[in-house]
Amino acid sequence: MKTTMNAPDGDPGEEQVLDEIIDIEEYARAGKRPPLAKGYRLMINGKPYVIMKPMPKGLEILTLANLLPGTDYTLRVKAAGEPPQKVGLDEHVDLRKKGVEKFKALPRDQTEG
Repeated sequence: MKTTMNAPDGDPGEEQVLDEIIDIEEYARAGKRPPLAKGYRLMINGKPYVIMKPMPKGLEILTLANLLPGTDYTLRVKAAGEPPQKVGLDEHVDLRKKGVEKFKALPRDQTEG
């Protein structure tokens, strides 16, 4: 079900918000950009999680998966047709970017950094 979020002045040019949680991997497979939604289902190390913001930071994604402290992990985002990209702890990830599929977090080697 869709509802329109209009600006305070009633401008209908605002983007529609889905009243649901969308699966970003499904949109990536379909080759579509995910819409604005109440929540986003994403896969982290093969497990599903839901986050309520479209542009979380790397640390927020690790915290969601209870991978703490975040400094002990390297986070990568996988987008369709691209090699995995490293995500910094303070770096925002746009979950609405076309092709974003899933995340992988690996324990950092104690000799890194």
